[in-house]
Amino acid sequence: MPDDLVESHKIRNDRGVIAENYHELQSLGAIDAARASMTVPGATREALLIGIYQSAEIALYNLADLLTRASADLASRDLDACVSKLLWARSFHRLQVRLSSDALRISSAWSATTPRWPLHATPAFAEFETALESFDGSLVELVDRGELDVRTTISEASLTDSAYAILHCVRIANHDARVWATNLARAVHPQPTHAPEVALASSYLRHAVHEHHLVGDTYFTQFRALHQIPELLVREINYRLELAIKAVRDGDDARAIELLDGAASLYPAIEASLPPIVDNLSTFDYHQIRENLGLTSGSHSVAMRFHLFTDLYEQFAQEVMALEDADPDRGDVSRLKHHVADLRVFIFSWRDMHLHLPRNNLGGLETKSLTGAPDAVKTVRKMRDSAAASDPTRSKARDRPAVVVGPLDGYLDGPKSSDQLLLSITGEVTQANFHDVQERLNFFSQRSSFSRPPRREV
Repeated sequence: MPDDLVESHKIRNDRGVIAENYHELQSLGAIDAARASMTVPGATREALLIGIYQSAEIALYNLADLLTRASADLASRDLDACVSKLLWARSFHRLQVRLSSDALRISSAWSATTPRWPLHATPAFAEFETALESFDGSLVELVDRGELDVRTTISEASLTDSAYAILHCVRIANHDARVWATNLARAVHPQPTHAPEVALASSYLRHAVHEHHLVGDTYFTQFRALHQIPELLVREINYRLELAIKAVRDGDDARAIELLDGAASLYPAIEASLPPIVDNLSTFDYHQIRENLGLTSGSHSVAMRFHLFTDLYEQFAQEVMALEDADPDRGDVSRLKHHVADLRVFIFSWRDMHLHLPRNNLGGLETKSLTGAPDAVKTVRKMRDSAAASDPTRSKARDRPAVVVGPLDGYLDGPKSSDQLLLSITGEVTQANFHDVQERLNFFSQRSSFSRPPRREV
């Protein structure tokens, strides 16, 4: 069926297409194509770097989008709207600093004379640079016209003032841009003989970023990007973890540790992709895009939720625990155990951070999820606690409780806490705004078509 005919059959609302599934929502077909087009083998240092640079390209396309829209806000003198764009941009710059630091660390073993291609030759960097120059021109024009008194604003205003918030975001972003651009230029560029757009499969990345757009001033593109980057990186992690499990079974601990070291080098970038959504996505802004997410859930991520968090982690932990029982004096057992612990901490840190999303944007009072879970916040908590209870490493530490009640839990769950007030009101607002979701009517009367994928057995 031709693409335009497929597009015409999709369900829409006033803002655009309603996603049919998580794979479509996050444009994972394009993400998979970008990885498949790599000009280097997987499970190599070059593959790690390609993943980092591809993630940076996705972030740059989003920065270009945000700065272009911020320029339009300045042109219309809508400073409040401009602040929101720049808060998002500031977070993407901070993510770029993380990615660029990882690129430096991964490439540190290469010679300083290793050939590099010019960073400004990547398609996304070119778009970002154009958008940055346009934004700066719009800001300078405001100053030159006397419509923005920079001296007085810096001298007398604070973050409650939109003009000051703009200037503050701009100077932070400018410094971070200098840092990440220098880091990425210094780091080794894998496959320097290939044009950057070929080495990075840039056309697929741009398609992933821009495949779906909504009508209006939303942060749908940014919401998707901050899911796409983890989806891209986790594919290399999963491949390495699978090979590491086989290496442990074959007695090649050195190879397993090499693979695991590389996988662990990508954890920070995945963790850094969640705070920008948590920090910048208001309940109102999320509600503008919620219906277009369709019957989807972050728990529908096959690569993260099932392959990494469940299937591969369980098999890896079980292999290492069995190895410890059979041969506790084996030289590299302690390092393998350390990697099990690192992976466990990464998984549960991600789960804890992800809980912000239903808390901030859906709230309590049995607010249903898009897929029909009766209480979205409780469901995500239950998933986290269930994973902790079934953690395969607990058999080695039976004195470690599955779920620990923290010293603040009682207060935060109690009647005096502002947390309960905000959860309740957020739940009331969400249910009022999404009656069809709450009552399972019309489009949301149907069941999600998602089903648990086959276990990824090694």
